[in-house]
Amino acid sequence: MSGTRRARLLVSGITESLEAALALADQLDEQATELASGALPVPSAAALDPETLGAVPADLAGDLDQVALALSEAGALARRQAPAFAGAGWDAPEWRGTLPAGGADPTPGPPVRPGLWRLGRILVPPLARGERTVEVPLAVPLLDAGNLQIETTRPRRGEAVGLVRGLLTRILASVPPGGVRITVYDPHELGAGLAAFAPLRVAGVVGPTLTSRARLELALAELSGEVGRITVERLAGRFDSLREREDAGLPRSEPWRLLVLLGWPSLPDEAARALDAVASQGPSCGVHVIAVVEPGGGGVDVPGGRAAGRLPNAETITAVELLALRGESDGGMPGGWRTTLSGLLGCVLDAPPPSVVVSYVTARVAAGVERAAARAPDLGGLLPAGLWEYESSAGVSVPVAHGPDGEVTLAFDDDTVHGLVGGQAGAGKSTLLLDVVYGLAARYGPDQLRFHLLDFKEGLEFAQFAARPGDPFYLPHADTVGIESDREFGVAVLRAARDEMQRRSVTMRAVGARDLRGLRAADRSSAWPRTLIVIDEFQVMLTPLDAVAREAVALLEVIARQGRAYGIHLLLASQTLSGIDALDATAGKRGSIFGQFALRVALRTSISESRVLLSTANEAAGALSGVGEAIVNRRNGHPIGNEHVRVAYPDPKVIAGLRERIEALVARAVPPMRAPRVFVGHAPAVLADNPAFQALAGRPAPLPGEAAGDPLAFVGVPLDLAPPAVGVRLARLPGRHLAILGPLRREAVGMVQAAAVSVGAQTPRGGLVVDVVAADPATVAAAEVMADVLRRSGHPTHVTDVTGLRGVLGSAAAEIRAREEAALAGRGEAAAGMRLIVVFAMDAGRAGLEARDDASRRSGLDDLRTLTRRGPATGVHLLCWWRAPSRLVDDLGPGHRDDIAAWAATGLPGGDLFGLAGHRPVTAGTTPNRAVLFDRHAQAEPRTVVPFAPLGTGSAAESGAAV
Repeated sequence: MSGTRRARLLVSGITESLEAALALADQLDEQATELASGALPVPSAAALDPETLGAVPADLAGDLDQVALALSEAGALARRQAPAFAGAGWDAPEWRGTLPAGGADPTPGPPVRPGLWRLGRILVPPLARGERTVEVPLAVPLLDAGNLQIETTRPRRGEAVGLVRGLLTRILASVPPGGVRITVYDPHELGAGLAAFAPLRVAGVVGPTLTSRARLELALAELSGEVGRITVERLAGRFDSLREREDAGLPRSEPWRLLVLLGWPSLPDEAARALDAVASQGPSCGVHVIAVVEPGGGGVDVPGGRAAGRLPNAETITAVELLALRGESDGGMPGGWRTTLSGLLGCVLDAPPPSVVVSYVTARVAAGVERAAARAPDLGGLLPAGLWEYESSAGVSVPVAHGPDGEVTLAFDDDTVHGLVGGQAGAGKSTLLLDVVYGLAARYGPDQLRFHLLDFKEGLEFAQFAARPGDPFYLPHADTVGIESDREFGVAVLRAARDEMQRRSVTMRAVGARDLRGLRAADRSSAWPRTLIVIDEFQVMLTPLDAVAREAVALLEVIARQGRAYGIHLLLASQTLSGIDALDATAGKRGSIFGQFALRVALRTSISESRVLLSTANEAAGALSGVGEAIVNRRNGHPIGNEHVRVAYPDPKVIAGLRERIEALVARAVPPMRAPRVFVGHAPAVLADNPAFQALAGRPAPLPGEAAGDPLAFVGVPLDLAPPAVGVRLARLPGRHLAILGPLRREAVGMVQAAAVSVGAQTPRGGLVVDVVAADPATVAAAEVMADVLRRSGHPTHVTDVTGLRGVLGSAAAEIRAREEAALAGRGEAAAGMRLIVVFAMDAGRAGLEARDDASRRSGLDDLRTLTRRGPATGVHLLCWWRAPSRLVDDLGPGHRDDIAAWAATGLPGGDLFGLAGHRPVTAGTTPNRAVLFDRHAQAEPRTVVPFAPLGTGSAAESGAAV
């Protein structure tokens, strides 16, 4: 039943009772008049006593009882439909309950919605002599029911404004904070009559007072637009009113809107029609008009304008003096009022509310609005009761917010393949991403959905999805978790997604499937889960414009265009989409990529960013103000698809409970679930915790696509998904040495130590002899630590300082010559074990190397060059740190830089490495905690790695982070 029909039933019930009482009173008056005139038979003398004269005629006694019962029912109905604040007198205890008590902060408002609102009392005259006047509460319908018109004279205008003030106080106290929006037009007192509600302006409950007809016309146009929008979007032909929609179980998302006219302007025809339309159609949409009308006080006349009239759907309260002036009645009791509800019965209006009550109600409402704005809906109500109960063949979906129609769900399927999220810092972007990840992880099992989670900003939101010191939890759905990810690592993830698409494409062609659903139905040999790639601040990958950015753009375009068929989805988030170099410089790429993103979520941002994120004609996100407010659009940003929502807040207690449930399932899983590949951009790589190093057992480390016949000197962790460590093969081939280049001591020392120790871990006990030279005194401690590890592995290791550098090189050169002679003679010495020469800061001993021996006339540089040119073939390899590339070139001699085929550089500009990289540009990896690895024999381009930290830095468990 609509609100208007419900109001009619309530009013008709009260009106019928009042009309019956009035009719009976009139009938009694007529009989008394006839009796006094002698028209009726005169009773006997015995009956002519005062008591008998005042008695009710016998034929009316039954009617009197029925009318008394009807009046009692009318009063009960009025009181029942106007409960608590809607009907309580100003001295009632309900209002005292709104005052602060011991610091408490009760929220005004009953749990039920009033159907009527008290304005005063209806006076029913005595039905018989000796009886008192009967009072019935004067309560009128308003919210979801109709309008209210108060007709008064100028001297009594204050009473009418006081009536409005009391009615607004009751409404504000009864509805939830922020549930009503009030617009006041006051051309006479300029807002003074309702000034007590001024504190609600900051909260947005009461708008600025309108004082001119032009501003009123704008307000009417806005309200007309709201009525039209609600009619189309909310009622949608299914419901007659918002109240009926709410009774059907749908949440009420629209506030009530009250237009208070403290004076009736003479409006032009167009504005007058707008007012009539709002008054006629508005109550069904929660829009109502309360008008105070003074005949003759309607404002400035305008050509074609219309003066005050009767509001549609309105109960009317009229001053009796005004009725007398119109000749509509005898006026009744002076100072009284009559209403359309009570007919000719007089009414007494309630006094205006005490100022202290108004003050406390407005303060409560303002505080409640502020709390509601700061309190986002909880994610707990959006999580499923059971875990991993959903299937992803047709797509995945997750509720993450609350909107006008309840839960708001984001889906990644054939219709909305990819999603784009934008918003200013602090607007709630990370919160939304966490809602998506946790919500999907609760609904879909690891065999149904996989994640790649990349964060390119300094936040640590995604760190909670990987195991950390003191917290063994990891998200079993995650294949990779990147924290402060490098651009190269992000590109590697996209590359892996492209490779997975290609793998699925081959299988789909083999089984005759056209999409992921068909593939899963035809091939049961694999789970074929959907994959969601979540990238926060993805624009970092695309700036500046270089080879990395170009590859990232190409991969994004491929995935955006083809991901639908293979179940690969993108969720990209950014604070800004403007000025992305790789998209702006590459014609058509912005449109070809983002054109595939039907789903767009815009949190608070600027108008210009709203146009970029949503569409050029969509500025809705620029009007958002609260944290977590967002515009969800599933139509590629077209304004018609806007949905205003509030993102759910992932309460820590709720998240902790969900993590415990997931962790319990992971613990019971058979076979065990795989932890994600974790990349922490700011953390050092720890050799002892590296899976590739932990797997070494005296045998050469195998790597994908490589033979494992020679030991691999580890230098760091690649910015890639696999393998877990990279380095240089020390084979018996020309150039198989490793040079560490650059001025960064920590990174260089760590790579030298890791290379030597990893070679020792791949060599059987006693199969390696190591000579270590700490040419820089600051590296002596590092050399001793490394030597101690090698000795414990069973490899003879000798350590010396810069004074022993010449002797170590001379000894190595002599051994090389001896092994060569043995090989030529066919003796077994040719198969002798490996010897490793490790030098920290070779350039620190350059002065000693340049001096020639008096007897042999050989210098240390001659021995060094013998080692670099002829050593690998005999199993003698050099592992050496030079602090500058130019020193390396000088030490090797003109035309012999290729004698060392592999190097790792750190802390050097790319221009210094151009020649060593075979005249290839080096654009990344030369910052702290990064290195560039290049092996002329094994790779075509330099690659960025995270260098291993110096030994003794601590394991991941000790340092708190690891790669």
